Amino acid sequence: MMAHKLHELNWYRLDPLDVLLFRDSRPFQPGEGSWAKSLFPPLPITVFQALRSLCDPYTEREQNLEFLGPFLIDAKNQVWVDTPKDLVCIGNKSNEEADINDRADLSKVKGFARTQPAATDDPAWQYLRHPLPGKLRPIVEPTLRENEQTQGRPAPLMRLDALVLYLQGKLDQLNAQEHFHDLPWSTQVLPHIKMQAESRTVEEEAGYFTEVANRLHPGWGFVAGISVANLEGVVRIGGEGHQAQVHALKKHPFENLEQFQGTGQETLAYVLTPGLAPVVADAPLYGLYPYDWQECLLGVVGDRPLLAGGLSTFTRRSGQPQLGYSAQRAYVRPGTVYRFDQPPSPQPQQLLGGVAAKARSTFEKLHYGQLLWGTA
Repeated sequence: MMAHKLHELNWYRLDPLDVLLFRDSRPFQPGEGSWAKSLFPPLPITVFQALRSLCDPYTEREQNLEFLGPFLIDAKNQVWVDTPKDLVCIGNKSNEEADINDRADLSKVKGFARTQPAATDDPAWQYLRHPLPGKLRPIVEPTLRENEQTQGRPAPLMRLDALVLYLQGKLDQLNAQEHFHDLPWSTQVLPHIKMQAESRTVEEEAGYFTEVANRLHPGWGFVAGISVANLEGVVRIGGEGHQAQVHALKKHPFENLEQFQGTGQETLAYVLTPGLAPVVADAPLYGLYPYDWQECLLGVVGDRPLLAGGLSTFTRRSGQPQLGYSAQRAYVRPGTVYRFDQPPSPQPQQLLGGVAAKARSTFEKLHYGQLLWGTA
């Protein structure tokens, strides 16, 4: 159970000392017009390997290390996670219509609500060209009072203590200004030009290419937990020569989440970390929800899957670089929300599947697709 694993994890803050670049899955080759964009924030494996580099050789060889993260943390050591995708702002009704997908004007927000699966007798069903599988229904606007209307979406990040309120169904206690935050990073474009020797012209083979990196705002960093104590130092992360300072955190930032592991009665699941949802049995094909949830899943709210993997260069212990392939996967993004008429049995703790047994064990220990169960 995650509750036991969380209790054993040691938590660390990583403060970047430079811009960060975590290559996305798109093929890249230097040349005119080539852009290397960043996948940000990074996947769990990236930060796990950075922290593991601080371990002594004996600990590094162990295959049972547990990890959870990374998450964003501010200057006050407050942890921030992805805002649930089904959450919308509500306010008093006015003559001006507000699009449900636009960013809400905080001055008009008086509360929050969840978008809901459409009713089975909704006339909008007749306009669906392709029937949805199982019990799955479209997610529509929330049920509102006569004098209310939706004002749009809250900011993309939610404070960790506010996520606890969300999972408890206490939406009336959420505060639009205190509990939500914009993305705390900016984009930095880094052009690269390789010149010919003894010449002022660009080398044709390498040519010109551009990296699109990210720089966290002052006071912001990452937080992650790993089952190794007393780590301290500087790690390489987010590009060659890019580093982050690692500090231990005294306070356990995720202790309040241990109550949301599921009792078998909850009908709402929130995705805390990127996960895999296989859409076909025994095949590495992924989508927004697993194929075996179709008979109990009422609706899902999430963004398009996050693509990662592909061709990469890695260095063997001999020091020789080698070109290789990693499996390209489509990850369900954090913040995705599932609604059920009854939870799957057995109630899953992680969103995983469609990978080989050895890889699945690694994904479980790194807490990919961690699910938190709450009140709808």
